[in-house]
Amino acid sequence: MRIRPLIVALAAVAAFGIAGCGDDNGGNDNNDNTGGGTRTSTPARTPTSVATTGAATPTTATTSSAAGTPVPTATGGGGGGGAGVCEGTKLNVTVTSDAGSDLDTGWTGIAHNSIATQDTSVTTELDCTSDSKCTVNGANLVNQPFGSPLPLSSGGVPVCVLNTFREAVTGTYDCSTGCSETNVKILSKVFLVQDIAQPCPICVGDTTPNDGQKNGTCQGGTAAAGQPCDTGGTSPQFGSTSNDCLPTGNSVGELNIDITPLTTGTISQTGTTQCVAASAGSNCFCPSQNRGNACDSGVCTNGTCPEGPIDAFCSVQKFRSCLTNDDCETTFPGSGTCVQQARPCFTDTISRTGQCGTQSGTLVGFFCIPQTRAPAINTTAGLPGPGALSLPAHQVRVVAP
Repeated sequence: MRIRPLIVALAAVAAFGIAGCGDDNGGNDNNDNTGGGTRTSTPARTPTSVATTGAATPTTATTSSAAGTPVPTATGGGGGGGAGVCEGTKLNVTVTSDAGSDLDTGWTGIAHNSIATQDTSVTTELDCTSDSKCTVNGANLVNQPFGSPLPLSSGGVPVCVLNTFREAVTGTYDCSTGCSETNVKILSKVFLVQDIAQPCPICVGDTTPNDGQKNGTCQGGTAAAGQPCDTGGTSPQFGSTSNDCLPTGNSVGELNIDITPLTTGTISQTGTTQCVAASAGSNCFCPSQNRGNACDSGVCTNGTCPEGPIDAFCSVQKFRSCLTNDDCETTFPGSGTCVQQARPCFTDTISRTGQCGTQSGTLVGFFCIPQTRAPAINTTAGLPGPGALSLPAHQVRVVAP
């Protein structure tokens, strides 16, 4: 086994941003998902009920109308005529991301086990029929931001990512179960910044996200410093961000990310693409991917490299790499102790299972990540390479006016 140098983690953060989500949580999960091979998607259902008539109590259902992070969608009742168990034939659904997300990006494993921004909301339309089946009409989202700026930081390299919907979100949704399957295509702009502890400008003082009220103030590396803001999302590590407080400077990558599908079902992708490295075999997932993993033995078992390498990071501020405890709590009070973990990895098959629900659920997806214009990011994170996503979310749907 070997311990990776501090500098190796630096570009890892950018890889998270490239995929459009999360800050490194240092966890260890089973990194199985779908990509350049055979993919399946099957619904995972949970018994739930939705009010169908009268002044129904709003309930929540998980839909895949969001890219990268789910947003709460309102299920209201009353008016508009019935459509089976749907509240009407035309609905608006708002999906909001919850805690407990997991994002794995790149083939090296350094940029795995990330956390998506919470409280990010997206609203789209549903066209429903009498049998509770709906089609997702997300044409209104084209060129709109997906959530607020995404702060990412790892091993000393801070990154801020701006995500925008490139195309209309399309797909299907079931009013009775909350099961959904959508196609989400976003543009991720990646910014390399200076402050490891504050990768994106923050919105301070606004306590209610996405209410249209600018009760906060922009702080940090933004031209809008001191201006009012409405919080659009919250990072457990780096605070609240807002589209009123955008980063300055130029991006190092404008990346097309396709999550097709983003689903409450199950995805399973087997790597069948020939790896670029001649000795790596053919178990790659994405075009121009160098190899399948960075395990010392070349073998990934249950999402972990059993024979190393070993990564080290601070237990609380997981974006800080370390060699000893002095690199954590002594130097940065509140950062925790220096802990070690076997490198996460993707196996030959990447799988994720979501959860249907009319009150809450989980969206999952697989995607390929292009390379950036920063060679250190590409080399460290493993780009081009695959990404896997698991996003808890709640939703509310209401009859469209």
